[in-house]
Amino acid sequence: MVKLAIAALVGAFVLFYVVTSPDQAANIVHGAWKVAVNVAHGIGNFFNKLAT
Repeated sequence: MVKLAIAALVGAFVLFYVVTSPDQAANIVHGAWKVAVNVAHGIGNFFNKLAT
């Protein structure tokens, strides 16, 4: 029950943030995506070096 309430509050906050500041929200998502891509490349490079 508490987890559902916290998830609802977080969802409402994210929705409010996107509606009130879409440019900043887009920048955050873009930055997070770049981090995820860099982590994936790093893991790929690690396994590539490990295999050779």
